[in-house]
Amino acid sequence: VNLKGGVPCREDHWNLGIAKKNQGKYGEALPMLERALAEFQEHEPDHPVTIAKLHCSVAGCLQDMGRAHDAATHYTEARELYLGTVGARSPLFGGAVEGLAKALKSQSRYAEAFEALLESFEVHATCDAVHPTPLFEHLELALDLHGRQPAAAPLARLAPLIDRGVANLEARGQAEDGNAGLVMSRAGKVLERAGGAANARRAGELLQRGRGLIQQSHSSGEADLQHEIVEADVLLRRVREAANAAEAIGTAPGALPQQTLG
Repeated sequence: VNLKGGVPCREDHWNLGIAKKNQGKYGEALPMLERALAEFQEHEPDHPVTIAKLHCSVAGCLQDMGRAHDAATHYTEARELYLGTVGARSPLFGGAVEGLAKALKSQSRYAEAFEALLESFEVHATCDAVHPTPLFEHLELALDLHGRQPAAAPLARLAPLIDRGVANLEARGQAEDGNAGLVMSRAGKVLERAGGAANARRAGELLQRGRGLIQQSHSSGEADLQHEIVEADVLLRRVREAANAAEAIGTAPGALPQQTLG
């Protein structure tokens, strides 16, 4: 800024606002970001992707300030701009709807938050740059929403997206470590809670595979994952007992294969 005579331009307001936000100086950051957004809207209205990015910057600051309602408004604006430009498969769109899901959750708008989460999870599950961490975090958020208001978060709707995410990890060589195991274990937990024989059976498959990967990571000393192993064991027993009970009354094609649990 000083090299340009001390007069910040709209890009400077944006960059300085982000820096202030990252420092936790929200009172200084928000006016800078809002000014940058207003100036881009006025002077560069033909750059909707840039304007959408600015809406997300403002929204992120507002969310950190506890102003979830205002944050959701800006994330919604960004979502609409991205839909009309880069489309619903873009990571930019995914970032906007992920932020929207969290902002809506903060307002106890759980059904709307779950819809936004589904959109974001699909982006992460199918993108070229798939990674276990955001998949795991989205599954955790889905479980959180379901725990707060089960009817608002029908977990069964995640089933096809979970399969696509696991397949994508496999295709890109990321499905054989502890991180992938955590995704599979958490996906199994989601499907177990979703209910239904098909979901239960798939839950058992993912839990068995995920548990093995988690055990390998734990045994190698990469991380202390004993609590995850215990949880997978509990879920596997629950899924197996439900499947065996269903088979006994003729409502399921067969029980889950037996496995010795640690």
